[in-house]
Amino acid sequence: MRRIGLTQRVDAVPGRDERRDGLDQRWQSVFADLGALAIPLPNSGAGAETLIDTLDLQGIVLTGGNDVAEAPQAGNVAPERDRLERDLVRICLARALPLLGVCRGMQMINVALGGHLGRTTGHAGAAHPISVSDDGPWPDRWQVNSYHDVCIPRDGLAPGLRCLAVSENGDVEAFRHDDGGCHGIMWHPERELPHRAEDLAFMARALGL
Repeated sequence: MRRIGLTQRVDAVPGRDERRDGLDQRWQSVFADLGALAIPLPNSGAGAETLIDTLDLQGIVLTGGNDVAEAPQAGNVAPERDRLERDLVRICLARALPLLGVCRGMQMINVALGGHLGRTTGHAGAAHPISVSDDGPWPDRWQVNSYHDVCIPRDGLAPGLRCLAVSENGDVEAFRHDDGGCHGIMWHPERELPHRAEDLAFMARALGL
């Protein structure tokens, strides 16, 4: 069974002086459907390289939650998570280790590779269609969920990333790296129950499962 590391959101707990790592439990059911083992990664302590080597990870997913520090009007930031995920992006690309970014995770990949972010409207808690490019693996005008108000504008896409899908207002909704081993999507496959066959098939290809 292949072992996939998943990053976690950081939540500050008022009144307890605690910063907690957390992961939506539905991610475990996604990877159960994929026949792989999802391993949550701590944001503090061991560094990215140690986590990959010690846990013998065969792929990485940067999940949603928190604002990337470089996002316009960033509020719910987590510097320790930003550091870990930047290192994971660098190591995955250097080692050709499969890497998938989901929502914030896709934004982090873009920023780490030299792109920039913008603001969007009407995308927080509202489903919408996407237009898929010729080499995109989804049906055109496919409907996706949306839980973000930070976006990747077309002119903000980092060098080396190829747009696979856009929203109706032109924001980048999916990309892949030119080397083929790094992908990003702005929607949340874990929040669709039952998990959609198209999402599972895409994730299996992206993570080499």
